[in-house]
Amino acid sequence: MNGDEIIDRIKAYWNETSDSAWYRSLRTDEKIMRLKEQPASAFHPAVLELIRKYLPDLKGRRVLLPSSGDNHAAFALAMMGAHVTSSDISERQLENASVIAKRLCLDIEFICDDTMKLSHIRGEAYDMVYTSNGTLSWISDLDKMYRNIFRVLKTGGHSVAYDLHPFNRPFLGEAWKAPLIVKSYHDVFPDLHWRLQDIVNSQIRAGLSIRELAELPAIDASFWFTYAELQHKRPEELEGINDWKKNPMAALPAWIALVSRKN
Repeated sequence: MNGDEIIDRIKAYWNETSDSAWYRSLRTDEKIMRLKEQPASAFHPAVLELIRKYLPDLKGRRVLLPSSGDNHAAFALAMMGAHVTSSDISERQLENASVIAKRLCLDIEFICDDTMKLSHIRGEAYDMVYTSNGTLSWISDLDKMYRNIFRVLKTGGHSVAYDLHPFNRPFLGEAWKAPLIVKSYHDVFPDLHWRLQDIVNSQIRAGLSIRELAELPAIDASFWFTYAELQHKRPEELEGINDWKKNPMAALPAWIALVSRKN
């Protein structure tokens, strides 16, 4: 299967997934109203703290979100005053997001594009590029992605990456059980389980200057269970799930956040 066929398969998957019960649950009136009232809820608290540290005032800043997914971060950043461009490989994801943006009266630019190419994104145009949870597991060429992130950033602009911590990849990841190794940390392919060194070194090769790395804990049960599984969980079944003394897997970092700068 060549690169174009892989991209077509990914696009088809996310076009279908965008209308799944899981993704519809992310677009309910209740979820969107909470986001409207609390834009910060779109982010892990520590990630938002990092964004505010390096871009204290988002008003008027140009922000690009490649692989924008459910677009909660795009909506939130727009509500915080940023000029937001949302880019995704899936037309359906962008269509669903644009309906919500209109309902919220948010002026967000939506562009269908491959995150590894960003061929429809203007160079040296953005103060921040933000990639969020799940992006890296769909990227087969990190160097190409970060070269293009470097290209579209203004001089002095920042890349903020938030994703699953690679140290989780070797483990089965079942909550309440001791960590069970199912693969080597160094087996990157065929599942695109990038190591920390791959992510950091790729940014350095692209010309980005690493400013800060944060290793973060999970903050809710959605890290441990799928949407379908959570529908059948009672609150008492989830109590203490992020306490490593009760849930041994919680001793591992859940997320990474990496801030870099185009000097």
